[in-house]
Amino acid sequence: MAYSVDLALAGFRLKHKRAHLALVRDFVGWLRIEFLGTAAATGVLAAVAAPRPLDEVATELGVVDVELLDGFLRVGESVGALAYRDGRWRLGRALARAMVDAEVDGLAALPEEAAVYGADVYLHLGERLAGAERGDYLDRHGELVARASRIAEPVLGPLLVDVVRARDVRRVLDVGCGSGVNLRHVATAGPDVRGVGVDLDPAVVDLAGRNLGAWGLADRFSVRTADVRVPPSDLAGPWDLVLLMQNVYYFAGDDRTALLGRLRDLAPSGAVVVATAVRGTGDPAAAHLDVVLRSTAGNTPLPTVDELRADLGAAGFTSVEVRRLAPFQPLRALVAS
Repeated sequence: MAYSVDLALAGFRLKHKRAHLALVRDFVGWLRIEFLGTAAATGVLAAVAAPRPLDEVATELGVVDVELLDGFLRVGESVGALAYRDGRWRLGRALARAMVDAEVDGLAALPEEAAVYGADVYLHLGERLAGAERGDYLDRHGELVARASRIAEPVLGPLLVDVVRARDVRRVLDVGCGSGVNLRHVATAGPDVRGVGVDLDPAVVDLAGRNLGAWGLADRFSVRTADVRVPPSDLAGPWDLVLLMQNVYYFAGDDRTALLGRLRDLAPSGAVVVATAVRGTGDPAAAHLDVVLRSTAGNTPLPTVDELRADLGAAGFTSVEVRRLAPFQPLRALVAS
């Protein structure tokens, strides 16, 4: 196709041309995340992990509107997530292939969370700015949130191994155990470490139990539905280490102070590790998470390091070590005793 000189020059005269180019680039990136998240949630990625023709994909997924499925798959092809060769659909880029690997489940869960949870937060943000109630997301997406939190595993895993080894830990209580991955890292620190994970969400407890079993750790770590604020007698301690990983924002004010005081009582001669993204770092992921938390019923805003340090002091801790876990990221760990 031939283009006239005038048409070519029109692009150079376009007002805000850099903004046009930036938006087109960012739109494609957004579309890739939307596709990957939706394809993971609907089972499409898993269905094409081995190359398959369209009709087989539709049959496996129980699809009625095959033409719509075909259109959706072509979106995946256009953003590089899928490929179509020899009449078969298959995974495209390394990112899509990584997302079907259960060992890195956080990679699959992060875009899925963005597509089904984060997108809904922004869809209703205008209503909430005008005073509408927060969304009741946790009941619907608790297991997904637990899976997505594994995206921090490469940073938090080494922290846990270091703390367990440095303190010669034997008994660990993981509060809000999520996927169970924290206990997996604790296990790598030493063969004699044992522990329990607790969570309020039965679906999350079931997820953690399945994972620990698959990892061959069910004989060393158990999980159960329990509220650590009123723990059953067999969880009352003493524990060598208590973990509160990526969930301190479920508690606020006096409730947070009371919780931290309870954890101190559970580990009177041990330590409590609080790990969380913090507010005020300028990090876009943390700023996004803060908006999501402020839009979700039962959650509180991301804390600052100073707020957490003050909360731990008010709960009775006399030693608080703040660790920045890696450069250019918003995660902080506070090791308190």
